[in-house]
Amino acid sequence: MLPLEHPRIAVIADAHFHDLYADYGFPGIAQDDRRLTFRLLADTARSTRVFNESYFAFHHALDDVAERGIRHVVLLGDYSDDGQVETVSGVKRVLDSYAARFGMRFYATVGNHDIFGADGRHRSKRFLNEDGGYSILSSDPHMRDRGAHTVIASDRMYCQGYPDGLDAMADFGFYPRAGDLHWETPFGTDGDPAARLYDVHSPDGNTTRRLMDASYLVEPFAGVWLLMIDANVFVPVDGVTPGEEGDLADSTGAGWNAMIVHKRFVLDWMADVARRARLDGKCLLAFSHYPVLDPLDDTVEDEVALLGRTGMVERIPKIDVAEALIAAGIDIHFSGHLHVNDTAQYRSGGRFLTNLAMPSLVAFPGAYKVLTIDDKRIDIETVGIEAMPIDDDLRQGYRREVLPSRLEAGGLLEVDDYGGFLFAHLGHLVGRRYLKREWPKDIAAMIRALDLADLATLALIEEPVAAVDAMAAIAAARTDMSLQQRLSAHLLKHGSEIGALHGISALEYLADWYRLRMGSELALDWISEQKIASYLAVGNLFADRDGDGPEAAQAQFTLIFRMFSNYISGLPSRNFSIDRITGVIEPTLRTS
Repeated sequence: MLPLEHPRIAVIADAHFHDLYADYGFPGIAQDDRRLTFRLLADTARSTRVFNESYFAFHHALDDVAERGIRHVVLLGDYSDDGQVETVSGVKRVLDSYAARFGMRFYATVGNHDIFGADGRHRSKRFLNEDGGYSILSSDPHMRDRGAHTVIASDRMYCQGYPDGLDAMADFGFYPRAGDLHWETPFGTDGDPAARLYDVHSPDGNTTRRLMDASYLVEPFAGVWLLMIDANVFVPVDGVTPGEEGDLADSTGAGWNAMIVHKRFVLDWMADVARRARLDGKCLLAFSHYPVLDPLDDTVEDEVALLGRTGMVERIPKIDVAEALIAAGIDIHFSGHLHVNDTAQYRSGGRFLTNLAMPSLVAFPGAYKVLTIDDKRIDIETVGIEAMPIDDDLRQGYRREVLPSRLEAGGLLEVDDYGGFLFAHLGHLVGRRYLKREWPKDIAAMIRALDLADLATLALIEEPVAAVDAMAAIAAARTDMSLQQRLSAHLLKHGSEIGALHGISALEYLADWYRLRMGSELALDWISEQKIASYLAVGNLFADRDGDGPEAAQAQFTLIFRMFSNYISGLPSRNFSIDRITGVIEPTLRTS
Protein backbone atom coordinates (compact mmCIF):
# COMPACT_ATOMS: atom_id res chain seq x y z
CA MET A 1 0.00 0.00 0.00
CA LEU A 2 1.31 3.45 -0.87
CA PRO A 3 1.54 6.25 1.71
CA LEU A 4 -1.32 8.78 1.68
CA GLU A 5 1.15 11.58 1.00
CA HIS A 6 3.20 9.87 -1.63
CA PRO A 7 6.47 11.55 -2.66
CA ARG A 8 6.89 12.48 -6.28
CA ILE A 9 9.84 11.46 -8.42
CA ALA A 10 11.62 13.66 -10.96
CA VAL A 11 13.25 11.93 -13.93
CA ILE A 12 16.09 13.65 -15.78
CA ALA A 13 17.62 12.07 -18.87
CA ASP A 14 20.70 12.91 -20.88
CA ALA A 15 21.89 15.92 -18.93
CA HIS A 16 25.32 15.51 -20.63
CA PHE A 17 26.76 17.81 -17.97
CA HIS A 18 29.93 19.73 -18.87
CA ASP A 19 31.43 21.67 -15.98
CA LEU A 20 32.32 25.08 -17.42
CA TYR A 21 34.24 26.09 -14.33
CA ALA A 22 36.14 22.87 -13.58
CA ASP A 23 39.89 22.40 -13.75
CA TYR A 24 40.74 20.23 -16.73
CA GLY A 25 44.42 21.15 -16.63
CA PHE A 26 43.87 23.91 -19.21
CA PRO A 27 44.01 27.70 -18.64
CA GLY A 28 40.67 28.29 -20.34
CA ILE A 29 39.42 31.83 -20.94
CA ALA A 30 39.04 34.66 -18.43
CA GLN A 31 35.47 35.81 -17.89
CA ASP A 32 35.08 38.44 -15.18
CA ASP A 33 36.60 36.85 -12.06
CA ARG A 34 36.38 33.25 -13.32
CA ARG A 35 38.07 31.05 -15.89
CA LEU A 36 35.97 28.93 -18.21
CA THR A 37 36.77 25.68 -19.96
CA PHE A 38 34.61 26.55 -22.94
CA ARG A 39 33.51 24.19 -25.73
CA LEU A 40 33.39 25.57 -29.28
CA LEU A 41 30.15 26.82 -30.77
CA ALA A 42 31.37 25.31 -34.05
CA ASP A 43 31.19 21.88 -32.41
CA THR A 44 27.75 22.58 -30.94
CA ALA A 45 26.52 23.62 -34.40
CA ARG A 46 27.40 20.16 -35.76
CA SER A 47 26.29 18.08 -32.77
CA THR A 48 22.90 16.64 -31.86
CA ARG A 49 23.31 18.23 -28.42
CA VAL A 50 24.57 21.50 -27.01
CA PHE A 51 27.61 21.59 -24.71
CA ASN A 52 28.27 24.69 -22.61
CA GLU A 53 24.58 25.25 -21.93
CA SER A 54 24.43 21.90 -20.14
CA TYR A 55 26.01 23.45 -17.03
CA PHE A 56 23.13 25.89 -16.60
CA ALA A 57 20.41 23.52 -17.83
CA PHE A 58 21.29 20.91 -15.19
CA HIS A 59 21.25 23.48 -12.39
CA HIS A 60 18.05 25.05 -13.71
CA ALA A 61 16.23 21.71 -13.80
CA LEU A 62 17.40 20.78 -10.30
CA ASP A 63 16.45 24.21 -8.98
CA ASP A 64 12.97 23.68 -10.40
CA VAL A 65 12.78 20.21 -8.83
CA ALA A 66 13.77 21.72 -5.47
CA GLU A 67 11.14 24.47 -5.73
CA ARG A 68 8.47 21.82 -6.32
CA GLY A 69 9.46 20.10 -3.09
CA ILE A 70 10.55 16.92 -4.89
CA ARG A 71 13.28 15.03 -3.08
CA HIS A 72 13.74 11.90 -5.22
CA VAL A 73 15.45 12.24 -8.61
CA VAL A 74 16.25 9.56 -11.20
CA LEU A 75 19.16 10.26 -13.56
CA LEU A 76 18.48 8.19 -16.64
CA GLY A 77 22.02 7.86 -18.00
CA ASP A 78 24.38 10.15 -19.89
CA TYR A 79 24.55 12.34 -16.83
CA SER A 80 28.06 13.35 -17.97
CA ASP A 81 29.29 14.94 -21.18
CA ASP A 82 31.47 11.99 -22.18
CA GLY A 83 32.48 10.20 -19.00
CA GLN A 84 35.63 12.27 -18.46
CA VAL A 85 37.05 11.88 -14.94
CA GLU A 86 36.82 15.60 -14.23
CA THR A 87 33.34 15.84 -15.73
CA VAL A 88 31.93 13.00 -13.64
CA SER A 89 33.53 14.62 -10.58
CA GLY A 90 31.66 17.79 -11.58
CA VAL A 91 28.38 15.86 -11.68
CA LYS A 92 29.12 14.61 -8.17
CA ARG A 93 29.79 18.16 -6.94
CA VAL A 94 26.44 19.31 -8.27
CA LEU A 95 24.48 16.38 -6.84
CA ASP A 96 26.22 16.63 -3.46
CA SER A 97 25.24 20.29 -3.31
CA TYR A 98 21.54 19.59 -3.90
CA ALA A 99 21.60 16.66 -1.51
CA ALA A 100 23.08 18.87 1.22
CA ARG A 101 20.81 21.87 0.64
CA PHE A 102 17.49 20.17 -0.12
CA GLY A 103 17.81 16.62 1.15
CA MET A 104 17.57 15.23 -2.37
CA ARG A 105 18.37 11.59 -3.09
CA PHE A 106 19.54 10.55 -6.54
CA TYR A 107 19.16 7.22 -8.30
CA ALA A 108 21.35 6.98 -11.39
CA THR A 109 21.84 4.51 -14.15
CA VAL A 110 24.63 4.63 -16.71
CA GLY A 111 24.46 5.60 -20.36
CA ASN A 112 26.82 5.01 -23.25
CA HIS A 113 28.53 8.37 -22.62
CA ASP A 114 29.30 7.74 -18.94
CA ILE A 115 31.50 4.65 -18.84
CA PHE A 116 33.16 2.22 -21.23
CA GLY A 117 33.88 -1.47 -20.78
CA ALA A 118 36.38 -2.67 -18.22
CA ASP A 119 39.25 -0.30 -18.92
CA GLY A 120 37.65 2.85 -20.33
CA ARG A 121 38.81 4.79 -23.39
CA HIS A 122 40.39 8.06 -24.44
CA ARG A 123 38.44 11.27 -24.94
CA SER A 124 39.55 14.38 -26.87
CA LYS A 125 37.70 17.71 -27.01
CA ARG A 126 38.27 21.17 -28.48
CA PHE A 127 38.22 24.15 -26.10
CA LEU A 128 38.21 27.88 -26.76
CA ASN A 129 41.34 30.01 -26.26
CA GLU A 130 41.45 33.68 -25.30
CA ASP A 131 42.08 34.71 -28.93
CA GLY A 132 39.13 32.76 -30.37
CA GLY A 133 41.23 29.83 -31.54
CA TYR A 134 41.15 26.45 -29.87
CA SER A 135 43.26 23.94 -28.03
CA ILE A 136 42.76 20.19 -27.78
CA LEU A 137 42.49 18.50 -24.42
CA SER A 138 42.98 14.77 -24.71
CA SER A 139 43.66 11.82 -22.47
CA ASP A 140 45.58 10.33 -25.41
CA PRO A 141 49.20 11.55 -25.27
CA HIS A 142 49.57 10.74 -28.98
CA MET A 143 46.69 12.98 -30.07
CA ARG A 144 47.58 15.52 -32.80
CA ASP A 145 45.60 18.35 -34.42
CA ARG A 146 47.24 20.78 -36.87
CA GLY A 147 44.54 23.39 -36.36
CA ALA A 148 44.94 23.55 -32.59
CA HIS A 149 47.14 26.11 -30.86
CA THR A 150 48.20 23.41 -28.43
CA VAL A 151 47.39 19.80 -27.65
CA ILE A 152 47.33 19.18 -23.91
CA ALA A 153 47.46 15.65 -22.56
CA SER A 154 45.38 15.30 -19.42
CA ASP A 155 44.30 12.17 -17.60
CA ARG A 156 41.30 14.21 -16.38
CA MET A 157 39.83 13.72 -19.86
CA TYR A 158 39.86 9.92 -19.65
CA CYS A 159 36.56 8.01 -19.66
CA GLN A 160 36.89 5.21 -17.12
CA GLY A 161 35.50 1.70 -17.24
CA TYR A 162 33.73 -0.48 -14.68
CA PRO A 163 33.98 -0.22 -11.70
CA ASP A 164 36.31 2.82 -11.51
CA GLY A 165 33.89 4.98 -13.50
CA LEU A 166 31.25 4.47 -10.80
CA ASP A 167 33.41 5.65 -7.89
CA ALA A 168 32.37 9.30 -8.09
CA MET A 169 28.72 8.23 -8.41
CA ALA A 170 28.79 5.70 -5.58
CA ASP A 171 26.39 7.73 -3.42
CA PHE A 172 23.73 7.88 -6.11
CA GLY A 173 22.23 4.40 -6.08
CA PHE A 174 24.91 2.14 -7.52
CA TYR A 175 25.84 0.85 -4.05
CA PRO A 176 23.83 0.25 -0.84
CA ARG A 177 23.03 3.39 1.18
CA ALA A 178 21.58 4.12 4.59
CA GLY A 179 17.96 5.13 4.25
CA ASP A 180 17.01 2.81 1.39
CA LEU A 181 14.33 0.36 2.51
CA HIS A 182 15.60 -2.32 0.14
CA TRP A 183 18.54 -2.66 -2.24
CA GLU A 184 19.78 -5.55 -4.39
CA THR A 185 21.43 -6.45 -7.69
CA PRO A 186 20.97 -9.35 -10.12
CA PHE A 187 23.61 -11.13 -8.01
CA GLY A 188 22.18 -10.55 -4.52
CA THR A 189 22.61 -7.87 -1.86
CA ASP A 190 26.40 -7.56 -1.99
CA GLY A 191 27.33 -4.28 -3.63
CA ASP A 192 31.00 -5.19 -4.10
CA PRO A 193 31.94 -4.94 -7.80
CA ALA A 194 33.66 -8.31 -7.56
CA ALA A 195 30.28 -9.85 -6.71
CA ARG A 196 28.60 -8.32 -9.77
CA LEU A 197 30.55 -9.86 -12.66
CA TYR A 198 29.20 -11.73 -15.67
CA ASP A 199 30.70 -13.40 -18.74
CA VAL A 200 30.19 -12.01 -22.23
CA HIS A 201 31.36 -13.82 -25.35
CA SER A 202 32.51 -12.58 -28.76
CA PRO A 203 30.23 -13.50 -31.69
CA ASP A 204 32.63 -16.23 -32.79
CA GLY A 205 32.79 -17.62 -29.24
CA ASN A 206 36.58 -17.47 -29.08
CA THR A 207 36.88 -14.62 -26.57
CA THR A 208 35.21 -14.33 -23.17
CA ARG A 209 35.41 -11.28 -20.92
CA ARG A 210 34.23 -10.83 -17.35
CA LEU A 211 32.58 -7.46 -16.95
CA MET A 212 30.64 -5.73 -14.20
CA ASP A 213 26.91 -5.08 -14.45
CA ALA A 214 25.72 -2.00 -12.51
CA SER A 215 21.99 -2.81 -12.36
CA TYR A 216 20.20 -2.49 -9.03
CA LEU A 217 16.77 -2.46 -7.41
CA VAL A 218 16.03 0.11 -4.74
CA GLU A 219 13.02 0.90 -2.57
CA PRO A 220 13.49 4.58 -1.76
CA PHE A 221 10.20 4.82 0.15
CA ALA A 222 7.50 2.37 1.10
CA GLY A 223 5.57 0.81 -1.76
CA VAL A 224 7.72 1.82 -4.75
CA TRP A 225 10.53 -0.19 -6.34
CA LEU A 226 12.86 1.49 -8.82
CA LEU A 227 14.43 -1.08 -11.13
CA MET A 228 17.57 0.61 -12.46
CA ILE A 229 18.95 -1.38 -15.39
CA ASP A 230 22.49 -1.08 -16.69
CA ALA A 231 21.71 -1.68 -20.37
CA ASN A 232 25.21 -0.92 -21.61
CA VAL A 233 26.39 -3.98 -23.54
CA PHE A 234 30.07 -4.30 -24.41
CA VAL A 235 30.80 -7.34 -26.56
CA PRO A 236 34.31 -8.64 -27.35
CA VAL A 237 35.23 -8.07 -30.98
CA ASP A 238 36.19 -11.13 -33.00
CA GLY A 239 39.93 -11.46 -33.47
CA VAL A 240 40.96 -8.55 -31.22
CA THR A 241 43.06 -9.43 -28.19
CA PRO A 242 41.63 -8.16 -24.88
CA GLY A 243 43.42 -4.99 -23.87
CA GLU A 244 44.08 -3.85 -27.43
CA GLU A 245 42.34 -0.78 -28.85
CA GLY A 246 38.92 -1.71 -30.21
CA ASP A 247 38.62 -4.92 -28.21
CA LEU A 248 35.03 -4.17 -27.15
CA ALA A 249 32.11 -3.06 -29.34
CA ASP A 250 30.58 0.30 -28.43
CA SER A 251 27.23 0.08 -26.64
CA THR A 252 25.72 3.10 -28.44
CA GLY A 253 23.80 1.19 -31.10
CA ALA A 254 23.38 -2.02 -29.08
CA GLY A 255 20.96 -1.27 -26.27
CA TRP A 256 18.18 -3.75 -25.58
CA ASN A 257 18.67 -5.63 -28.84
CA ALA A 258 21.98 -6.75 -27.36
CA MET A 259 20.65 -7.07 -23.80
CA ILE A 260 18.35 -9.97 -24.69
CA VAL A 261 21.32 -11.78 -26.25
CA HIS A 262 24.24 -11.02 -23.92
CA LYS A 263 22.58 -10.18 -20.58
CA ARG A 264 19.82 -12.72 -20.26
CA PHE A 265 20.61 -12.98 -16.56
CA VAL A 266 19.29 -9.43 -16.15
CA LEU A 267 15.99 -10.42 -17.79
CA ASP A 268 15.72 -13.42 -15.45
CA TRP A 269 16.33 -11.17 -12.47
CA MET A 270 13.77 -8.64 -13.72
CA ALA A 271 11.17 -11.40 -13.95
CA ASP A 272 11.88 -12.42 -10.37
CA VAL A 273 11.67 -8.80 -9.20
CA ALA A 274 8.35 -8.32 -11.01
CA ARG A 275 6.95 -11.49 -9.45
CA ARG A 276 7.92 -10.35 -5.95
CA ALA A 277 6.59 -6.84 -6.60
CA ARG A 278 3.17 -8.26 -7.47
CA LEU A 279 3.15 -10.52 -4.41
CA ASP A 280 4.21 -7.70 -2.07
CA GLY A 281 2.00 -5.01 -3.62
CA LYS A 282 4.89 -2.82 -4.80
CA CYS A 283 4.63 -0.33 -7.64
CA LEU A 284 7.48 -1.40 -9.93
CA LEU A 285 8.98 1.15 -12.32
CA ALA A 286 11.83 0.18 -14.65
CA PHE A 287 14.50 2.57 -15.91
CA SER A 288 17.35 2.18 -18.37
CA HIS A 289 19.19 4.45 -20.73
CA TYR A 290 17.92 2.70 -23.86
CA PRO A 291 14.35 2.41 -25.20
CA VAL A 292 12.49 -0.91 -25.14
CA LEU A 293 9.88 0.21 -27.69
CA ASP A 294 10.10 2.24 -30.89
CA PRO A 295 9.69 5.91 -29.84
CA LEU A 296 9.22 7.15 -33.41
CA ASP A 297 5.50 6.39 -33.83
CA ASP A 298 5.88 3.34 -36.10
CA THR A 299 7.81 5.20 -38.79
CA VAL A 300 10.90 2.99 -38.90
CA GLU A 301 9.91 1.15 -42.10
CA ASP A 302 9.24 4.45 -43.84
CA GLU A 303 12.57 5.84 -42.63
CA VAL A 304 14.45 2.83 -43.95
CA ALA A 305 12.67 3.13 -47.32
CA LEU A 306 13.44 6.85 -47.48
CA LEU A 307 16.87 7.21 -45.89
CA GLY A 308 18.24 3.72 -45.38
CA ARG A 309 19.44 2.42 -42.04
CA THR A 310 20.19 5.71 -40.28
CA GLY A 311 21.88 5.98 -36.91
CA MET A 312 18.44 6.46 -35.36
CA VAL A 313 17.06 3.31 -37.00
CA GLU A 314 20.02 1.28 -35.75
CA ARG A 315 19.09 2.25 -32.17
CA ILE A 316 15.43 1.19 -32.39
CA PRO A 317 14.64 -1.99 -30.41
CA LYS A 318 13.20 -5.00 -32.20
CA ILE A 319 9.83 -6.42 -31.25
CA ASP A 320 11.67 -9.28 -29.52
CA VAL A 321 12.66 -6.79 -26.82
CA ALA A 322 9.03 -5.90 -26.09
CA GLU A 323 8.07 -9.57 -25.92
CA ALA A 324 10.96 -10.28 -23.55
CA LEU A 325 10.01 -7.48 -21.17
CA ILE A 326 6.35 -8.41 -21.18
CA ALA A 327 7.35 -12.00 -20.43
CA ALA A 328 9.42 -10.64 -17.53
CA GLY A 329 6.35 -8.83 -16.15
CA ILE A 330 7.53 -5.27 -16.81
CA ASP A 331 4.67 -2.80 -17.39
CA ILE A 332 6.29 0.64 -17.37
CA HIS A 333 9.79 1.57 -18.52
CA PHE A 334 11.53 4.94 -18.85
CA SER A 335 14.30 5.50 -21.39
CA GLY A 336 16.63 8.21 -22.66
CA HIS A 337 19.44 7.97 -25.24
CA LEU A 338 17.54 9.19 -28.32
CA HIS A 339 16.65 12.62 -26.86
CA VAL A 340 13.04 12.02 -27.99
CA ASN A 341 9.93 12.97 -26.02
CA ASP A 342 7.43 10.21 -26.76
CA THR A 343 5.06 7.63 -25.30
CA ALA A 344 4.80 4.17 -26.87
CA GLN A 345 2.82 1.10 -25.84
CA TYR A 346 2.78 -2.55 -26.92
CA ARG A 347 0.24 -5.18 -25.95
CA SER A 348 0.59 -8.95 -26.11
CA GLY A 349 -1.17 -11.85 -24.43
CA GLY A 350 -3.40 -9.60 -22.35
CA ARG A 351 -0.42 -7.64 -20.95
CA PHE A 352 0.99 -4.24 -21.81
CA LEU A 353 4.39 -2.56 -21.91
CA THR A 354 4.65 1.23 -21.92
CA ASN A 355 7.89 3.01 -22.77
CA LEU A 356 8.21 6.65 -21.82
CA ALA A 357 10.99 8.12 -23.93
CA MET A 358 12.55 11.05 -22.12
CA PRO A 359 13.67 14.30 -23.73
CA SER A 360 17.21 15.48 -23.04
CA LEU A 361 18.12 18.63 -21.14
CA VAL A 362 20.54 19.57 -23.95
CA ALA A 363 18.48 19.09 -27.11
CA PHE A 364 15.13 20.36 -28.35
CA PRO A 365 12.67 20.54 -26.65
CA GLY A 366 14.62 20.47 -23.32
CA ALA A 367 12.52 19.04 -20.46
CA TYR A 368 12.26 16.54 -17.63
CA LYS A 369 9.32 14.61 -16.18
CA VAL A 370 7.65 14.36 -12.78
CA LEU A 371 5.88 11.17 -11.66
CA THR A 372 3.09 11.12 -9.09
CA ILE A 373 2.04 7.62 -8.07
CA ASP A 374 -1.15 6.49 -6.37
CA ASP A 375 -2.78 3.10 -5.93
CA LYS A 376 -4.54 3.14 -9.30
CA ARG A 377 -2.51 5.27 -11.68
CA ILE A 378 0.70 7.10 -12.40
CA ASP A 379 0.47 10.75 -13.41
CA ILE A 380 3.20 12.10 -15.68
CA GLU A 381 3.94 15.80 -15.98
CA THR A 382 6.51 17.05 -18.49
CA VAL A 383 8.31 20.17 -17.33
CA GLY A 384 10.05 22.34 -19.91
CA ILE A 385 13.11 24.44 -19.10
CA GLU A 386 12.76 26.68 -22.15
CA ALA A 387 12.39 29.88 -20.09
CA MET A 388 15.95 29.65 -18.75
CA PRO A 389 17.85 32.76 -19.91
CA ILE A 390 21.07 32.39 -21.89
CA ASP A 391 23.94 33.17 -19.52
CA ASP A 392 26.11 36.21 -20.28
CA ASP A 393 29.26 34.10 -19.89
CA LEU A 394 28.10 32.07 -22.89
CA ARG A 395 27.34 35.11 -25.03
CA GLN A 396 30.77 36.62 -24.33
CA GLY A 397 32.53 33.35 -25.01
CA TYR A 398 30.75 32.80 -28.31
CA ARG A 399 31.59 36.32 -29.46
CA ARG A 400 35.27 35.53 -28.89
CA GLU A 401 34.96 32.58 -31.25
CA VAL A 402 32.59 33.91 -33.89
CA LEU A 403 34.32 37.21 -34.70
CA PRO A 404 37.69 35.80 -35.81
CA SER A 405 36.30 32.58 -37.29
CA ARG A 406 33.30 34.19 -39.06
CA LEU A 407 31.28 31.16 -38.02
CA GLU A 408 27.77 31.06 -39.49
CA ALA A 409 25.77 30.52 -36.30
CA GLY A 410 22.38 30.16 -37.95
CA GLY A 411 20.44 32.32 -35.51
CA LEU A 412 21.87 30.67 -32.39
CA LEU A 413 23.17 33.98 -31.07
CA GLU A 414 20.00 35.93 -31.77
CA VAL A 415 17.82 34.42 -29.04
CA ASP A 416 17.42 35.33 -25.38
CA ASP A 417 16.17 32.11 -23.84
CA TYR A 418 17.22 28.48 -23.80
CA GLY A 419 14.11 27.25 -25.60
CA GLY A 420 14.82 29.57 -28.51
CA PHE A 421 18.44 28.41 -28.56
CA LEU A 422 17.45 24.72 -28.76
CA PHE A 423 14.78 25.51 -31.37
CA ALA A 424 17.34 27.32 -33.54
CA HIS A 425 19.97 24.64 -32.89
CA LEU A 426 17.78 21.84 -34.26
CA GLY A 427 16.79 23.92 -37.26
CA HIS A 428 20.48 24.64 -37.91
CA LEU A 429 21.27 20.91 -37.76
CA VAL A 430 18.82 20.08 -40.53
CA GLY A 431 20.87 21.88 -43.17
CA ARG A 432 24.28 21.45 -41.60
CA ARG A 433 24.08 17.78 -40.58
CA TYR A 434 21.01 15.75 -41.49
CA LEU A 435 20.54 16.75 -45.12
CA LYS A 436 24.26 16.28 -45.77
CA ARG A 437 24.68 12.97 -43.98
CA GLU A 438 21.39 11.11 -44.29
CA TRP A 439 19.17 12.38 -47.07
CA PRO A 440 19.33 11.36 -50.77
CA LYS A 441 21.16 14.09 -52.68
CA ASP A 442 18.36 14.74 -55.17
CA ILE A 443 15.72 15.04 -52.43
CA ALA A 444 18.05 17.25 -50.36
CA ALA A 445 18.52 19.54 -53.35
CA MET A 446 14.76 19.83 -53.77
CA ILE A 447 14.28 20.66 -50.10
CA ARG A 448 16.91 23.39 -50.27
CA ALA A 449 15.38 24.95 -53.40
CA LEU A 450 11.60 24.62 -53.12
CA ASP A 451 8.79 25.92 -50.94
CA LEU A 452 5.69 24.19 -49.58
CA ALA A 453 3.57 25.35 -52.54
CA ASP A 454 6.02 23.61 -54.87
CA LEU A 455 5.69 20.38 -52.91
CA ALA A 456 1.91 20.64 -53.07
CA THR A 457 2.18 21.14 -56.82
CA LEU A 458 4.37 18.02 -57.05
CA ALA A 459 1.65 16.01 -55.31
CA LEU A 460 -0.82 16.92 -58.08
CA ILE A 461 1.45 16.01 -61.00
CA GLU A 462 -0.19 12.79 -62.09
CA GLU A 463 2.80 11.22 -63.83
CA PRO A 464 5.47 9.86 -61.45
CA VAL A 465 8.60 12.03 -61.70
CA ALA A 466 12.14 11.05 -60.77
CA ALA A 467 13.69 13.30 -58.13
CA VAL A 468 16.37 14.49 -60.55
CA ASP A 469 13.62 15.78 -62.93
CA ALA A 470 11.19 16.98 -60.27
CA MET A 471 12.16 20.65 -60.11
CA ALA A 472 11.71 21.09 -63.86
CA ALA A 473 8.35 19.31 -63.71
CA ILE A 474 7.21 21.55 -60.85
CA ALA A 475 8.25 24.67 -62.75
CA ALA A 476 6.12 23.57 -65.70
CA ALA A 477 3.17 22.68 -63.46
CA ARG A 478 3.14 26.14 -61.92
CA THR A 479 1.65 27.43 -65.19
CA ASP A 480 -1.01 24.72 -65.37
CA MET A 481 -4.09 26.70 -64.38
CA SER A 482 -6.30 23.64 -63.94
CA LEU A 483 -3.81 22.05 -61.56
CA GLN A 484 -3.39 25.27 -59.61
CA GLN A 485 -7.17 25.68 -59.28
CA ARG A 486 -7.49 22.12 -57.92
CA LEU A 487 -4.67 22.90 -55.49
CA SER A 488 -6.36 26.08 -54.23
CA ALA A 489 -9.65 24.24 -53.72
CA HIS A 490 -7.96 21.47 -51.76
CA LEU A 491 -6.11 23.91 -49.52
CA LEU A 492 -9.26 25.93 -48.83
CA LYS A 493 -11.06 22.73 -47.84
CA HIS A 494 -8.30 21.96 -45.33
CA GLY A 495 -8.00 25.40 -43.80
CA SER A 496 -5.02 26.71 -45.73
CA GLU A 497 -4.29 28.72 -48.86
CA ILE A 498 -1.60 28.98 -51.50
CA GLY A 499 -0.16 32.23 -50.16
CA ALA A 500 0.62 30.60 -46.82
CA LEU A 501 2.43 27.77 -48.59
CA HIS A 502 4.58 30.18 -50.58
CA GLY A 503 5.73 31.68 -47.29
CA ILE A 504 7.16 28.39 -45.99
CA SER A 505 10.32 26.94 -47.49
CA ALA A 506 10.67 23.17 -47.76
CA LEU A 507 13.73 23.51 -45.52
CA GLU A 508 11.61 25.25 -42.88
CA TYR A 509 9.07 22.42 -43.13
CA LEU A 510 11.80 19.82 -42.66
CA ALA A 511 13.10 21.67 -39.59
CA ASP A 512 9.61 21.50 -38.08
CA TRP A 513 9.42 17.83 -39.18
CA TYR A 514 12.48 17.13 -37.04
CA ARG A 515 11.16 19.23 -34.15
CA LEU A 516 7.93 17.25 -34.10
CA ARG A 517 9.87 13.99 -34.40
CA MET A 518 11.95 14.87 -31.33
CA GLY A 519 9.41 16.78 -29.25
CA SER A 520 5.98 15.29 -30.09
CA GLU A 521 3.39 17.36 -28.21
CA LEU A 522 6.01 19.74 -26.86
CA ALA A 523 6.94 20.82 -30.39
CA LEU A 524 3.43 22.17 -30.93
CA ASP A 525 4.29 25.06 -28.58
CA TRP A 526 6.78 26.20 -31.21
CA ILE A 527 4.91 25.59 -34.48
CA SER A 528 1.88 27.74 -35.27
CA GLU A 529 -1.53 26.20 -35.86
CA GLN A 530 -1.56 27.75 -39.33
CA LYS A 531 1.69 26.05 -40.21
CA ILE A 532 0.45 22.71 -38.90
CA ALA A 533 -2.72 23.12 -40.98
CA SER A 534 -0.64 23.83 -44.08
CA TYR A 535 1.63 20.86 -43.47
CA LEU A 536 -1.32 18.51 -43.00
CA ALA A 537 -3.11 19.89 -46.06
CA VAL A 538 -0.12 19.14 -48.28
CA GLY A 539 0.26 15.78 -46.58
CA ASN A 540 -3.31 14.91 -47.53
CA LEU A 541 -2.47 15.56 -51.18
CA PHE A 542 0.37 13.05 -51.06
CA ALA A 543 -1.75 10.56 -49.10
CA ASP A 544 -4.18 10.46 -52.02
CA ARG A 545 -1.48 9.17 -54.38
CA ASP A 546 -1.24 5.48 -55.14
CA GLY A 547 0.93 3.35 -57.38
CA ASP A 548 4.02 5.58 -57.69
CA GLY A 549 7.22 3.57 -57.91
CA PRO A 550 9.66 3.95 -55.00
CA GLU A 551 12.06 6.02 -57.13
CA ALA A 552 9.44 8.67 -57.88
CA ALA A 553 9.82 11.97 -56.09
CA GLN A 554 6.13 11.85 -55.22
CA ALA A 555 6.60 8.48 -53.48
CA GLN A 556 9.50 9.80 -51.43
CA PHE A 557 7.61 12.88 -50.30
CA THR A 558 4.61 10.67 -49.54
CA LEU A 559 6.82 8.93 -46.97
CA ILE A 560 8.03 12.24 -45.56
CA PHE A 561 4.54 13.63 -45.04
CA ARG A 562 3.21 10.31 -43.75
CA MET A 563 5.95 10.23 -41.12
CA PHE A 564 5.02 13.77 -40.10
CA SER A 565 1.39 12.69 -39.72
CA ASN A 566 2.47 9.81 -37.48
CA TYR A 567 4.62 12.08 -35.33
CA ILE A 568 1.70 14.41 -34.68
CA SER A 569 -0.85 11.70 -33.90
CA GLY A 570 0.92 9.55 -31.31
CA LEU A 571 -0.05 8.85 -27.70
CA PRO A 572 -0.07 11.73 -25.17
CA SER A 573 3.48 12.69 -24.26
CA ARG A 574 3.20 15.87 -22.18
CA ASN A 575 0.80 15.48 -19.23
CA PHE A 576 -1.03 12.19 -18.98
CA SER A 577 -1.88 9.28 -16.72
CA ILE A 578 -1.28 5.54 -17.01
CA ASP A 579 -3.74 3.17 -15.38
CA ARG A 580 -1.55 0.75 -13.45
CA ILE A 581 -3.90 -2.19 -14.02
CA THR A 582 -5.16 -1.73 -17.58
CA GLY A 583 -2.37 0.38 -19.06
CA VAL A 584 -4.89 2.86 -20.47
CA ILE A 585 -3.22 6.20 -21.20
CA GLU A 586 -5.24 9.41 -20.95
CA PRO A 587 -4.20 13.06 -21.28
CA THR A 588 -4.47 15.17 -18.13
CA LEU A 589 -4.20 18.83 -17.25
CA ARG A 590 -2.71 18.09 -13.85
CA THR A 591 0.37 20.12 -12.92
CA SER A 592 2.33 20.32 -9.70
